[in-house]
Amino acid sequence: MVLLMITTVQWYGIILVILGLIFRYIVARNRFNRRGSGGLQEYDSYNKALVTTAFERFLKIIGTGMLLFGLFLIAIEWFNKNTAERLELEKLREQKR
Repeated sequence: MVLLMITTVQWYGIILVILGLIFRYIVARNRFNRRGSGGLQEYDSYNKALVTTAFERFLKIIGTGMLLFGLFLIAIEWFNKNTAERLELEKLREQKR
């Protein structure tokens, strides 16, 4: 019954949050896997290091944006739902008077 109460905007928010977390996880896992015994990331060439770093930075920014926008959608829809419910309760109280 609770799943039926979730609106499509909230579903979009949940999907964006999950995708944002997945993007950030993939970048962090790849950075971890490149670390050598000294704790530094190891690359085959300078060009590969530049491209990989830039691409991962871009993915991390996109992931963070998706995460924040998803949380924003969930919060806005929750606020709108609560406001609508309060207005309905006020109307019912006025009708009873």
